[in-house]
Amino acid sequence: MTTGPVRGASRIAVVCVFFLLVLCVLGLAVNRSSLRSDGALESHFFAHRAEFERLVAMATEDVHLTRIAPTFIWLDDNVAWPRKNVGISEQRWNEYKRLFRRAGVRDGVLKGTDPARILFPIVSEGLVPSGYTKGVVYSAEPLNPVLKSLDERPPDKLWNGSHVLVYKPIEDHWYIYFEQW
Repeated sequence: MTTGPVRGASRIAVVCVFFLLVLCVLGLAVNRSSLRSDGALESHFFAHRAEFERLVAMATEDVHLTRIAPTFIWLDDNVAWPRKNVGISEQRWNEYKRLFRRAGVRDGVLKGTDPARILFPIVSEGLVPSGYTKGVVYSAEPLNPVLKSLDERPPDKLWNGSHVLVYKPIEDHWYIYFEQW
C-alpha cells in the first residue's frame, strides 16, 4: 500500500512528463511550421544551397533511383522494401543521409518525370488524399504553372479535382513548390 506523499509524488511525476511531451510536440510543430512561408523556404535554400546542389548532382548520377529517403530507396523497377539490391553502396547512401541532415531535408528526395525534376519536400502535413507538401525543386526545364506566391491557396482553375502542384521561381533552375491532394 502506498502512502499519501509517495502517491502525490507519483502523480506530480506523471503530470511533469505529460507537460514535457506537450512542450516537445509544440516545439516540433513550431520548428516545422517556421518553414511554411515562401520567404523562409527561400532563405533555407540559400543557406544550404551547396548541399542542395550536391544532392541534385548525386540524384542525377543515380539514374535508376526514383526516391531516396533516409530509411528506404525506390528503384525505377522496384519499390519493394526491404530488398537486397538497394541500388547504391552503403557509403553512397550514408552520403545522401548526411546531406539530408545538413540541408534539413528529413524526407529525402523524389525524382519526378515529365518534366524531369528533383523535389525536396521540406514541410509536409497530412496524408493523401488530404495533405500537402511544400519544398524546393530543381528542374533543368521550366516548370509550370508558376505563381508569384505559394503562401496562399492556388487559384481554383489550377486544381485538377482535389490535386494541385504549383511552383514559384527562386533563381535559375530552382523553385519552391506546393502540392496538395
